[in-house]
Amino acid sequence: MKRWQTILIGTVISVVALFFVLRQADFAEIAAAYQTARYEYVAYAVGVLFLITWIRGWRWSALNEGRLSIADGFWLFNIGFLFNNVMPFRLGELARIGLASHRPKMHVASALSSTVIERLFDVIGVLLLFIVVLIGLDLPPWLNASGIGLAIGGLVGLAIMRLASIYPDQTIELTARVLSRVPRIDQDVVRRTLSPFVDGLAGVANWRVFLAGLILTILAWGGSVISGYLLMLAFWDQVPPIFGVLAIAAAGLGVSVPSAPSGVGPFHAAVIGALVAVGLDDNLSRSYAFALHAMNFSVTTLLGMIGLVREGVTFNQVAEEARSLKIQDAASAPEVAT
Repeated sequence: MKRWQTILIGTVISVVALFFVLRQADFAEIAAAYQTARYEYVAYAVGVLFLITWIRGWRWSALNEGRLSIADGFWLFNIGFLFNNVMPFRLGELARIGLASHRPKMHVASALSSTVIERLFDVIGVLLLFIVVLIGLDLPPWLNASGIGLAIGGLVGLAIMRLASIYPDQTIELTARVLSRVPRIDQDVVRRTLSPFVDGLAGVANWRVFLAGLILTILAWGGSVISGYLLMLAFWDQVPPIFGVLAIAAAGLGVSVPSAPSGVGPFHAAVIGALVAVGLDDNLSRSYAFALHAMNFSVTTLLGMIGLVREGVTFNQVAEEARSLKIQDAASAPEVAT
């Protein structure tokens, strides 16, 4: 798919999502919600968010087995967020990979592989949040059964990631043989496509690295829930803590949808839809969703800008390097059999 087509699709999705989010909004009620909000809880939420970004930087350092310092992991992680906030194609991942590769003990391959592992851990993190929601809310039996299914799926996912990190060649070969039974899928194409992803799991073949990544992922997403719940208390006098879990799980799902930079649109739609579904006021939910997005956007953008100053580089310099990495990656990608 061409670059302009990707941008167009993301923009359309964001515009449509925002249309449904704002279609029946009462802007007077939303303004009143911001006027009467308890801003001390906003400050608490922001404080926890700073801690969360530190934990995520620590996790990136741990997945690189200390070759990247925790401080470097923190600042480069936020530079990546800065680029994801304002640039299409999730350019932030390539931005921080490029910057990390300049460290003495780092190179592009190790930075890339650790970023792949990060994303897998985050998928598991969101999955765990949905499991907590399905178990913690008073839901119909069939939805609780879905929670059990998600729990099993999460455990299976962890097991597959662990086994693939220990037996990469066998994993690629087995997957290629299984998928080759599907018409028009070529084994060699599957092998070439899977190879970089499975190779990226090599870092978690070490139990210490695997457990560190898992524990720090749980802490990071748990911190996100605490931050999100504290922000809720700025708008609602009393709300069950499980609703904080629901909001962050929905936000995690929302940003996974193709959209304009920073997940604008799908992020808001997912959070508002989830909160309204459990009986919260729709306009208060809108106020909360926009505040949650603005808080995350502002904190990570600010830290990313400070990170650029710390690195002694400009936004354009980092963007240019990230684009060059993207071009190299595209040039080395295997062709798909037709």
